[in-house]
Amino acid sequence: MTSAQPSETDPGLASILVVDDILNNRKVLCHTLASAGYEVDSVPSGPEALKFVQAGPPDLILLDVNMPEMDGYEVCRRLKQNDATREIPVLFITARADTESVVEGFKAGGVDYIAKPIQIQEVLVRVETHLKVTRLTQSLRQQNDALQQEMIRRKAAEEAAKAANDAKSRFLSFITHEMRSPLCSVLGYVDLVQEELGPGASPECLEDLSRIRSSGQHLVGLTNNLLDLAKVEAGKMPLVPEDFDLVQLTQDLAREMEPLMAKNGNQLSVIAGGVSGTIRADRTKTKQILLNLLSNAAKFTSRGTVTVTLERIPEAVPAACRIAVTDTGIGLTPEQMGLLFQPYVQASAATGKTYGGTGLGLAISRKLCRLMGGDLTVVSQPNQATTFTVQLPVCVSASSGAAI
Repeated sequence: MTSAQPSETDPGLASILVVDDILNNRKVLCHTLASAGYEVDSVPSGPEALKFVQAGPPDLILLDVNMPEMDGYEVCRRLKQNDATREIPVLFITARADTESVVEGFKAGGVDYIAKPIQIQEVLVRVETHLKVTRLTQSLRQQNDALQQEMIRRKAAEEAAKAANDAKSRFLSFITHEMRSPLCSVLGYVDLVQEELGPGASPECLEDLSRIRSSGQHLVGLTNNLLDLAKVEAGKMPLVPEDFDLVQLTQDLAREMEPLMAKNGNQLSVIAGGVSGTIRADRTKTKQILLNLLSNAAKFTSRGTVTVTLERIPEAVPAACRIAVTDTGIGLTPEQMGLLFQPYVQASAATGKTYGGTGLGLAISRKLCRLMGGDLTVVSQPNQATTFTVQLPVCVSASSGAAI
């Protein structure tokens, strides 16, 4: 005999109400269901059934159709009109198994019917099936409600995060604009003082002026980075695509970087591996990305080599090029690489203290790459070669931009 044991879909004992005006029918059904482990109650009429369910709705109702005073169809219709009872599954017990009667029962809100004379096993199987369906439906509804609440919560969190990010971007933009003007004035006055002093200025004075200029230029670079970051994060960084020779741009930049490379005794070389002709992208942003990568390589490499390798990626769709900047510097641990592209975060406290920096250059470079539809990645090992790889489509439109 089927047993109503608790399960994931049927926790606890299910309660069943038997509604039939014939006492023997009620006794048989109650005994059968109670023996299977269900909690069973019974009433002899429709009005008493409606009164009973108001006091405590059962999990399922077995409802006779032919009853005096109020037939089963009317009882079911009234149950379905009440918010507190409309979800209770109703199984009709009827001797009228013709199509018209069955259809009327389904229209009234019943989920199934059991034909008389009653077959015990059929009753138990149908009861168990509909109880499981009901529990699964309730579980699914609860999960759906929880999912809806989670979606509402996440949407509110996303909107709050966006508002906070917009506020941060506006603040950074305001601060950097306000800082650049006085900084440019300071640098201008340094040039004027140097001109007035002329060649007869003392070495100590010239050294002081050089330090002021260096610090001022550092701050201007910092404010420019902050402004760029604010623009990118606010989605207000414009792209200006133009045709340019990538090899020529890289070689020109390499010559500009020679003094910085020589400062740490490094050798810089450019290898154009089959890249020729022009690409269409934002030239200024491409140069900014390469400048950040070469500056980092020069800073973290001592008496070593820095190599820039350019190549087409024939399998890429759309067509793309790859720019790899490889150095023989201090290298990075996996933990440091995990922090590398986060704004304002140094790879490590020791590195930041020794080499300086703001933690913005690489973060901005990756965002600019993705804005142009490409990406920036890194491969490194401690005390071995580090390679930063830029991948860019060879034709970037003004509307390009991957998620950043």
